[in-house]
Amino acid sequence: MISDNLLQLIQDNANELAERLCRDLLSKEETKGYRTLSEDQVFERVLDVYSNLGKWLGKDKETVSEVAKVYTELGRTRCRENIPLDEVVLAFMLIKRRLWLYVREKQFFDSTYELYQILELNNYVVYFFDRAIYYVTIGYEEEFSRK
Repeated sequence: MISDNLLQLIQDNANELAERLCRDLLSKEETKGYRTLSEDQVFERVLDVYSNLGKWLGKDKETVSEVAKVYTELGRTRCRENIPLDEVVLAFMLIKRRLWLYVREKQFFDSTYELYQILELNNYVVYFFDRAIYYVTIGYEEEFSRK
């Protein structure tokens, strides 16, 4: 199935994707809060998202609750690191955007059927990132209210 192949492409090239995104995050004025972290920290965090994307795309309740747990805690951590919430949200948007730019660059699809499969996968990816942003925001706000 093309979506499995696409996920494999993403996971196999997670290092390259993470390197590209790190350059974006650490150079954009809109994400300057990430400059307080080391490049290695930013790289590892982005790599984790790309490397585990296949696992996170599951729709079962266990996966949904694990995403909630992991990303709520991530939101708390970003708040403790004093990275503004808008920059955290933008980072997730950039991770998603970089992913699709990479797929397009690799010209991964040739037929209408493959395009349909990629659009279907896109729906899962969008849903994942929407959930991740939602839970990061919850964790961030919880931690912020404790200050």
